[in-house]
Amino acid sequence: MKKVLVICTTLFLILMFSTPTIASNQSTCEDALLSLMWEDIRKAIVEHHCDIKDIQSSDEKVLDLKMTNGLSFEITIQLDAFVGAHNTIGTDTLKFVREVPDGLKLVSYKHTPSKDKKEILEWYFKNRS
Repeated sequence: MKKVLVICTTLFLILMFSTPTIASNQSTCEDALLSLMWEDIRKAIVEHHCDIKDIQSSDEKVLDLKMTNGLSFEITIQLDAFVGAHNTIGTDTLKFVREVPDGLKLVSYKHTPSKDKKEILEWYFKNRS
């Protein structure tokens, strides 16, 4: 009985503290690229939504990736921008270009507001501390 309890407890702890695997249509390489670009993506989001102190993003995905010349590429990323407990204010599409030796540059940013953006931001500005 003691062995069963130890095994069940161990399995419970493993499941509780393991990193969840999220199903994704993206390749591991695309996920790694987004991870490497995270600071540039975050900077672009904060600058675009400069009036929203606690802007965050989720569901980042690569829409398009083109190698242009050697180590240079163009990448288009889509993400959901939100405040608070995932109150989505819209979908943002960012296009970056990386050229050697200049590095990564944001070349376009498009924000498509959610249908509830106005109400969400009214609540956000009223309740933020």
